[in-house]
Amino acid sequence: MNKLGFPMELLERTEKERIDYFKERTVGHPALQQAYLDLMDKIKIAGKGKVLLVYGPSGVGKTTLFRKVEKEITKQYNDEMQQDKGFVPIIGVEASSPEDGKFDWIDFYTEALQKVEEILISEKRLPHGSQVPTNHTQRTKRTLRRSLENVIKYRKVKVIIIDEAQHMTKAGNSKALRNHMDTIKSLASKFEIPIILFGTYELLSFRNLSGQLSRRGIDINFPRYDAELTEEINAFKNVIGFFQVHLPIQNQPDLMNNWEYFYQRTIGCVGILRDWLTNTLEYKLNKTPNAKTLTLNDFKKFEPTIDQAYKMAEEIITGEDLLESQKKTENDLNFKLGLGKVNKEVEQKKKTNKKPGIRDPKRDKTGFEYLNNAQ
Repeated sequence: MNKLGFPMELLERTEKERIDYFKERTVGHPALQQAYLDLMDKIKIAGKGKVLLVYGPSGVGKTTLFRKVEKEITKQYNDEMQQDKGFVPIIGVEASSPEDGKFDWIDFYTEALQKVEEILISEKRLPHGSQVPTNHTQRTKRTLRRSLENVIKYRKVKVIIIDEAQHMTKAGNSKALRNHMDTIKSLASKFEIPIILFGTYELLSFRNLSGQLSRRGIDINFPRYDAELTEEINAFKNVIGFFQVHLPIQNQPDLMNNWEYFYQRTIGCVGILRDWLTNTLEYKLNKTPNAKTLTLNDFKKFEPTIDQAYKMAEEIITGEDLLESQKKTENDLNFKLGLGKVNKEVEQKKKTNKKPGIRDPKRDKTGFEYLNNAQ
């Protein structure tokens, strides 16, 4: 390795190999590491059908976290997978954006079954003797749901993770939204496995749908880097420095001295930064294979515009404000339970309540003072 962070011989490779090298670079920055460690700890204790919500801004790096978790859990069960070829420890699926504004469970079940290479998906049928819906859509949905349940049971699935899960909140009304979460919860509960939803702050609509769902839910917040906090700005600079030395090009572009520009256009989201740098590198190498460096003008070709950055910032801050507004304090809980009122009443009762015939404590007059008053 050299001071640039990549093998020098990489410069002699094809443009595709150099681009692929950079695409595979991931940086274990503090926000990602914290979210990963927090999530893995909670997965260990999240049996008995827990639903975990991992939420944060779009472009913060949740998909990188998703892949990291998928890779780690697969690794943990590698020996068992070698002994049992049918064993599938984890199902990782991306929830598709609905075309008509309502989440499509048929599409989701099909995608999940394809992930485990289930065969003859279109030929699945409900068992004889079961109640079969007359409606074709409901019948298909029920059939695919039953097939996925069989996969979870017989292939001994330990964890289900769903990326872009905010698409599952597209329901049309609150009742349908509750039904969507009930469906997820029932899968987790029936097989006593954790289901992890990765998504934007839109997932907060799932968060407190009911007391039962709250009891089964566990939250992990994966935030952006905040420009108001010095340690977070330093962490963002370190991320830029990592990418700078791993860009497989002869002369380093000067990213570090322009960190404010990169922060402004990415709103402190590492995923957006990584995609931006990748697009710039790919364009430059395809256009000029012998390019020696990347200039600021190269990056400007693919920068999020001011309008785009402003829109992203607006959506992110709205989500952050929503998260903050949903946080209840201990005083809020005490007030809801009447604990504050009870405590005040007890204190008041201690001051005023006494047995009949018992005087308030005071000092009686004695001696000549008492006799003079008596006359």
